Amino acid sequence: MRINTMLLDTLKRLECSLHGNRRKDRKWLEQILHEGFSEITRSGVLVDRAQTIEALSGEDSFPAILSSHFRLISVGDNFAILHYRTVNPDGSRASLRSSCWEISENGQWQLVFHQGTPEAESV
Repeated sequence: MRINTMLLDTLKRLECSLHGNRRKDRKWLEQILHEGFSEITRSGVLVDRAQTIEALSGEDSFPAILSSHFRLISVGDNFAILHYRTVNPDGSRASLRSSCWEISENGQWQLVFHQGTPEAESV
């Protein structure tokens, strides 16, 4: 259980680094995004690693993202799925997100896949 808590903390920190000013750091993006990275954006568009690096590193400003409800699914020793929820500071644009992380041969966790889906409205 302690290992999962440590892993959750590590992946949460890495994930949230992509929500702040590090998302503009091309060198950081090239390090953290797996060679085969792809993403299905909140708007339903499939993008690859190069498109993601270009888009994020070219942002003039980045949106404030509040993240919560992190849940970890550990899949073996070298792969994990992180589920969480995001909202804008005003509570708008709620999204459910999933990120698939793999540990590389040099011990660095890298993001392999990410998907953001608008959260269904509560009834």
